[in-house]
Amino acid sequence: MGSSYAHTVSDPTDMLATLQNQMEAVKNSVHLAFDKSMDKYLAEYETLDTQARASDPDTPLKYRLTAAKMLVSAAYVYLDTLWMYLKTQGVDPTTHPVHSELERVHSYFAKLKGVSSNTKEKTSQKIDVDAAKRMVHAAASLGKHTRFDEEKSHPPVQQPPSQNDVHEEPVQSAPSKKKKKLLSRQAKPSKKNP
Repeated sequence: MGSSYAHTVSDPTDMLATLQNQMEAVKNSVHLAFDKSMDKYLAEYETLDTQARASDPDTPLKYRLTAAKMLVSAAYVYLDTLWMYLKTQGVDPTTHPVHSELERVHSYFAKLKGVSSNTKEKTSQKIDVDAAKRMVHAAASLGKHTRFDEEKSHPPVQQPPSQNDVHEEPVQSAPSKKKKKLLSRQAKPSKKNP
């Protein structure tokens, strides 16, 4: 008679118990992740970002980023399930339109990763408030400067020369547009008939 393979097969009880524990952990995770509908999660994320922006308008929209990741992940899981279904039916998924959709959704993962890394870089950049105050105060002490006010010309503020400065002649400002027009009219001879 034929030989028996009973001596090569071990007792599967321990492996089944481990698998059952792992399946329970997955079921608990899925239950926690999907205890609400996606619409409720998206509305909650929108509310959290709105509240964060109310106190600080420069706060990054991290909850909207999380919502975008959730939507892209859900689309990917849906399309990947269709891919597997096509495989089980003997259809080549690479020739099916689901393939191009999967590639498109997959490209969004890279975009989201780029956005999240940019957000981390932006949050690490801080404004030196004290330095900004000093600059504003220094600019205010120089006097009022109105760019488009041509009638009021302010003499340039002269600063005391330092030891390293070489004696220079004061720079005269260019005449304003109105003065240029007036000078050009005076320079042209009038074309009146004698």
